[in-house]
Amino acid sequence: MSVGSKFTKRPLVSAIFLATLALAGCEDGDDGEAGAAGAAGVAGVDGTNGTDGTNGTDGADGADGSDGISNYIPMGLKRYATAPVGAEFTGMFLNTDGTLFLNVQHPSSSNTTADADGKIFDKGTVGVVVGEDFNNFPANFAALDAPIATADKEVVMTATGRYQVLAQQEDTLVDGNEMGDILAADGTTLIKSSNDPDFNGVISDGGTGFYLYTNWEDRPGSMSRMNLSNLGAGETGYQNISLEGMLDFSSVDGTWVNCFGTVSPWGTPLTAEELYFDDTADWFDESYQYFSNPQSLAQYLGYPTDGSGAWPNPYKYGYIVEVGTSSTAADPALANVELNKLELQGRFSHENSVVMPDQKTVFLSDDGTGVVFFKFVADAAGDMSSGTLYAAKVTQTNGVSDPSEAAFAIEWIELAHGAEADIEAAIAEYDVGTLASPSYITDQQINDWAEAKLSQDLDGSGSVAADPFTDDRPAFLESRKAAVALGATGEFRKMEGVVINYGLADNWWNAGAADGDQAYMYMAMSSFDKTMADDEGDIQLDGTHGPCGVVYRMTLKENAGNVDVDTMVPAIVGGPYYSDRDVNECSVNNISNPDNLAVMDDGRLLIGEDTGNHENNVIWVYEDPAL
Repeated sequence: MSVGSKFTKRPLVSAIFLATLALAGCEDGDDGEAGAAGAAGVAGVDGTNGTDGTNGTDGADGADGSDGISNYIPMGLKRYATAPVGAEFTGMFLNTDGTLFLNVQHPSSSNTTADADGKIFDKGTVGVVVGEDFNNFPANFAALDAPIATADKEVVMTATGRYQVLAQQEDTLVDGNEMGDILAADGTTLIKSSNDPDFNGVISDGGTGFYLYTNWEDRPGSMSRMNLSNLGAGETGYQNISLEGMLDFSSVDGTWVNCFGTVSPWGTPLTAEELYFDDTADWFDESYQYFSNPQSLAQYLGYPTDGSGAWPNPYKYGYIVEVGTSSTAADPALANVELNKLELQGRFSHENSVVMPDQKTVFLSDDGTGVVFFKFVADAAGDMSSGTLYAAKVTQTNGVSDPSEAAFAIEWIELAHGAEADIEAAIAEYDVGTLASPSYITDQQINDWAEAKLSQDLDGSGSVAADPFTDDRPAFLESRKAAVALGATGEFRKMEGVVINYGLADNWWNAGAADGDQAYMYMAMSSFDKTMADDEGDIQLDGTHGPCGVVYRMTLKENAGNVDVDTMVPAIVGGPYYSDRDVNECSVNNISNPDNLAVMDDGRLLIGEDTGNHENNVIWVYEDPAL
C-alpha cells in the first residue's frame, strides 16, 4: 500500500467517530466489576475418520538427461605423441643417450602429408625422438592435443623434440637388399616386403655409436640392423646412419612374427616370437583359416608349399630368441651375429620377456585370449641354458569386479626344470612330421603327463595315467596347455609388454631390496574382455570397458635370493568404451589398447597404443599417482 492511501482514509475514520458521539449525547459510565469465570465446557466427541482419497495417476516420465562428461583425463596422464592414421606405435626404447626410439607400424598407404623433413608416412618407418633428453624428462610439459586437422593426423606429432626418420620400408640397404625384405633361408629368394617394424633394441657398437636392431613382425619374421653415431645438438638428430642389412636367421630355421622384445642386462637383444597357434594340430590342417602361415615357413625352408614333402617342425617356433655376437669373431659384423632360441622359457605367443637384476629371473608375457603369465628362473646368473619354468595362479580381490579396483594375488606353480640340450633333442624328434603324417604332442599326452606329475585323475577316467614321456617336454613345448593342466590361470587376455627400468631395478636390488628403494614392473593388457570378463574361473572382471585395456603394476620383491612378484594391481584402466561410435570408440582422453611400455628413470611410464579404437594411436606419459 502506498503512503498516499493511508492519508486518504484518516478523514473518513474521524467523521464516523464524531457522528457516533453526537448520537450518544452523554459520556461513558464507569466500568462494572469483572464477572466470575464460567465453568469448563464438556469435551466434544471425536469426529469419525474421513475416507482415504484415491491415488493420483502417475506423472509422465521425465526427459532423458544429457550425456555425461566424457572428456575426463585420468590423473597423471598426458598425451606425448600421436601416430599417423592407420599406424600403431611400436619399438619404444629409451637409449642411454637420452633419445627415444619409436617406430610407425603399418600406416595407411593413403597418407599424403609430408612432415617438416619431407617424409610421408605411408609405409613402415623406423625412427627416434631427438631434441629431448628422456633421461632427464621435464617434470611438467605442455601435453599434445588430439589431432583434428588432416595434416596433423597423417604425421608423427610430439609434444617436445622432433621425430627423426631413420629408415622406411623399401629403403636400400648396404647389403643390396631393401629395408623390410623377408628373404628365404637361401639368402636370395624374396618372400615379401614387410610393413611392420616392431621392437627396437639398441646396444653399443664398442665405440661412440650404437647398433639398432629392429624386429619386422611378419611370417616368417626378420630383424634389421643399422649403425648410428654422431648425435647432433638440439633437434639435429643422428648424422651418421648406416643401414647395414637384414639378419640371417637360417641357422635356427627362421623366426616367426618377431614382435616385442628387450635387451638383456648383458647387452643382447631378446626378440619375441609371437606364435598365435593355440592348437599345434592346426599346423598340419589345410582347412585351418591361418594355414598360409606355416606354408610361408615351408617356402622359407624350401619345402613344397602344397605339403607333398617335408613340413616345418612346429616346435622350432614360438620362443624368445637371443641375438648375440660370436666371442671368437674378429669384429661384430652382421655376418658374425649368432642366434639362440631360449626354449626353456616356454613356447607360446611371446610378446616380451624381461630379465631381472638378479640375472636369473625372467618374466614373460603371452599374447592372445585365454593366456598365461610365465616366469623362468635360471640355475645360474647370466646363463639361460638350464632352469625352471613357472606359471601364475591368480586370486582376484574378493567380491570386486571393477577393473580399476580388482587386484590379483599371484602364486607360482612350478611346471618343470629342464636343460636346453635335452629339450632341443626332444624337439628334433618332431622333424619327421608331414601333412600326411603329422607329429606333435596331443592333448591326451598333455593330460597324462599332468596326471602323472600331480598323481591325480584329471580327466575322470578313474585312474591316474602313466607319464608318456621320459622328460618334461609338455612344459616347454606346449607351455600354455601344460600350465593350465597343472592348475595355473589361463584366462588373461591380450597380454602385451612387461617392463622394468633397469637402472631403478638395479639400484633396488643392489641396495638389498630395501623398501625405500622400491622398483616396479608394469604389464599392459590390451583388452580385459572375453576370458577376463566371462564370469568363470579365476578372473571375473566387469568387461564393460574391456576393449580399451588396462595397465597393471607389480611390486618387485626378494624371494629366496631371487627377484619375484606376488601381486598384480591396476595402475590405469582405459575407457570409457562407446560401442555406438564409428571411430574413437574408446575415450580420446584416456589410454586405448596399451601395448609397448617403457619406464623412465624418474619412474614415469610411457604407454604406447596398438588400437583401432583411436583414430590416431598415442604415446602417453603417465605419472602413477599411487606411487
